[in-house]
Amino acid sequence: MKKIGFIGTGLIGNPMARRLLSQGFHLKAHDQNPRSLQSVLDAGGEAVQGPADFQDTDAVMIVVNNMAQVNDVLLGEQGLIPAWNDGPMPIVVISSTVSPEDVKALSDRLPPGRPRLLDAPISGGPIIAEQGKLAVMVGGPEEDFEQVRPVFEALGERVYHMGPLGSGEAIKLVNNMIGLTSFMITPEALALGVEYGLPVDRMIEIINASSGKTFVSENWPMFSLWLQAALQEDDPFGAREALFTTGRKDLETAKKWASSQTFETPILDRVIDGLVSIDQKFLLERIRAILEEKKAG
Repeated sequence: MKKIGFIGTGLIGNPMARRLLSQGFHLKAHDQNPRSLQSVLDAGGEAVQGPADFQDTDAVMIVVNNMAQVNDVLLGEQGLIPAWNDGPMPIVVISSTVSPEDVKALSDRLPPGRPRLLDAPISGGPIIAEQGKLAVMVGGPEEDFEQVRPVFEALGERVYHMGPLGSGEAIKLVNNMIGLTSFMITPEALALGVEYGLPVDRMIEIINASSGKTFVSENWPMFSLWLQAALQEDDPFGAREALFTTGRKDLETAKKWASSQTFETPILDRVIDGLVSIDQKFLLERIRAILEEKKAG
């Protein structure tokens, strides 16, 4: 498993692709945005025109934004399936955060045996992707998982095979319901403490020794850098996109999945409402107040 196709070199895909190159994989990469692709090419990746050019790879990783794009990569006019010649297909790995029901529906639409699918969403963010310390959650046949395991282990130090196809996406959405909710409330809570005069580092220390400990508080030095990026005009880590667009999309995907199971999610619904209604400028000023430890007033 040395030749990898990689589709989607955006916010999280870009550091993932560069990580694979640094670990000795040969990478063919494609993204519709040449700017996001360039750093992957600079790291040694090979640019291709589209999914049809991945015929000689061992696996193809898809790290696009939503299920419509996943479907297009595989089944669109320029997709992998219509362009395929006779011969073995690579294993296709869907690392986008999408609904497990949508992944299974896609599998049902594919020609028999073409291709083998795994769903393998990841968690940790761009900085952790750079370090190869992502969590990778995989659904699909165990035999296929074992074949692609070296790729997953290059990306993350925590790799989990969850069960049948769709299981990886299921646990990723469960995780994101919790993670993104705590992610949203942390700046508000810290800003309240700053308003009272509490020092941020001391609050983080005590939170990490108490019941409020979260991924954000445990990784505060990294997370504070990420928040600083959100305040910059060029937003180098895509922090505002992750906060206001991708996070909302993931929570809405979780809601859609829950609805397909006729499972009510009243708290999730209100979290989504908060993301929809919040003023971006207001939240960014809250973030600035935390980082500068200044009262909002």
